[in-house]
Amino acid sequence: MFFDWWTPIRNLPYLLTGAAYTLGLTLVVFALSFAAGTGLGVVRYNHRNKLAYGLATAYVELIRNTPALVQIFLIYFGLPQFGISLPPLVAGIIALTVNNSAYISEIVRAGIQVIHKGQTEASHSIGLTEAQTFLFVIFPQALRNIFPSMTNQFIMIIFGTTLLSTLDVRELTQRASILNSETFRTMEIFVFVTLMYYGISIACAAALRWINRRYFPQINSQEG
Repeated sequence: MFFDWWTPIRNLPYLLTGAAYTLGLTLVVFALSFAAGTGLGVVRYNHRNKLAYGLATAYVELIRNTPALVQIFLIYFGLPQFGISLPPLVAGIIALTVNNSAYISEIVRAGIQVIHKGQTEASHSIGLTEAQTFLFVIFPQALRNIFPSMTNQFIMIIFGTTLLSTLDVRELTQRASILNSETFRTMEIFVFVTLMYYGISIACAAALRWINRRYFPQINSQEG
């Protein structure tokens, strides 16, 4: 038995293209999930509309307690039964957004809950509307509080993109699988790809930590 490490090295440009695809997918899914998750988090926080709160709660509980892969299959293979056929990439992005928005909604809700209610009352007393209070007073502080958790969720989305290899989306894992089927150098290829994922996650975490220190320097302070 011998190891042929030149196989993944020779195909590094092919794998790097997959890595870039993975990062692009991650950014798109994170942006969509953050927008949807913020809306869900706000609905679950204020409790004012009982119907909306109930629907949002049911959605979050259902998604968080079922496998992401099953959700992907439901959207890609299930929707055609209703006449809705989506390209693999679109179906994958929707499925990952559906999944991650449920988790982000809980992060956002927790971040809002720690903001002292007196700040809302003070904002209203100086004439700010409900929307202005949320956008300019509450949400910036909540974002500061939840940034470390959002960093973790971003990394989880990177790993979650590997599930889209089941739909033949040519991200890093799928490209590694194709290369493996052509060369049969399984150990070398997937050890190499594992190290690539490790490097991607470490680099992204470091970049996000820098953003955290640069723009949210008082992350550990407590609001009174």
